[in-house]
Amino acid sequence: MPATAVLIGAVLALAGLGILTLCSVRSITRRRLPPGQAQGCPPHGARV
Repeated sequence: MPATAVLIGAVLALAGLGILTLCSVRSITRRRLPPGQAQGCPPHGARV
């Protein structure tokens, strides 16, 4: 396999990983709750 093909494959793989990372970060920041509201956790000191 020529070195050029290897370089092109590596660049495409890195670009794909970058796109997936951006999508993940955007989805995580979109799901964030306002401060003071923890999802699935009882308030501190609450008896369950």
